[in-house]
Amino acid sequence: MIKNIYTNWNYIRVIRLVLGVIVMIQAVYTKTYLFLIPGILFTGMALFNTSCCGSNGCAIPKSENKKQQEE
Repeated sequence: MIKNIYTNWNYIRVIRLVLGVIVMIQAVYTKTYLFLIPGILFTGMALFNTSCCGSNGCAIPKSENKKQQEE
């Protein structure tokens, strides 16, 4: 799990991390602590490289049997 934090960084992941940190700072600064929840969510999604669907949750499964594809 620690390896996942340090690998496969792309611009979407960086945007999520920056957005999450900004939302958390703004929530503490304005004392609207309800906004800490989305801040933690975005930061966690960036750190652990997950999305709303989870790891590869939106991927289309590959069919292994060609006969099933033809039918």
